[in-house]
Amino acid sequence: MRLEVLLLPREIPVRPRPELYAVVIDVLRATTSIVVAFQHGCRSIHPVASAAEARSARAASPGAVLAGEQGGLRIPGFDLGNSPREFTSGAVSRRDVILTTSNGTKTLRAVAGGRTVAIGAFRNRSAVADWLVGRGADSLIVCSGYEGGFSLEDAVCAGAIVHRVATLATGLSLGDGARACQVLWERYGSDLVRLFRETDWGRRMLALGFEADLAVCAELDATAVVPLMQGARITLDTPKAP
Repeated sequence: MRLEVLLLPREIPVRPRPELYAVVIDVLRATTSIVVAFQHGCRSIHPVASAAEARSARAASPGAVLAGEQGGLRIPGFDLGNSPREFTSGAVSRRDVILTTSNGTKTLRAVAGGRTVAIGAFRNRSAVADWLVGRGADSLIVCSGYEGGFSLEDAVCAGAIVHRVATLATGLSLGDGARACQVLWERYGSDLVRLFRETDWGRRMLALGFEADLAVCAELDATAVVPLMQGARITLDTPKAP
């Protein structure tokens, strides 16, 4: 089993192998919100690239919850933004959600392409790592980044997953990106809220009044939920066989 980490979605074309399994990370906040939504009984999530696409999808599924942000703030007219604290049982239980975000949903769309994609965050770090080990196949972890640039919090989360996989898997081969992220996890993993406060997007969250989101996003191993994207939607279904 070989595990690689891509620090930005734009690296995907240089890894052309059609790996069956991948993990997408956008800690602040898309993948954390997706994990929380499924913790609270969400039926499915349809990630889309823009507000216009989200509105079109809503027109085809009038009962769906419309969620998303631009620049960190809820899009006008949407039911929810992208704060994990909004994805409560009352808001999403047994419902389908259409979601668009600045970074995470675009990455999900870019990575999917025939792969089974797990949604990763600190909240389900161990569960995602265990899922990768259970597949036993070459895999990618893709960090969403921040407005096209490197995101430290995503790399640290990738490193947390790599670290656990390395303790469980035999015959594991790590790419350079995976090794680098593991080092970052060892350096910053002891105080994730402090880390968030020092990153570019974390400071943006603080400026917008989302300080409480940082603690939610920093919770480590809070759930065993592993949402999977197969095709256009994210569900908790069993992944298809290779």
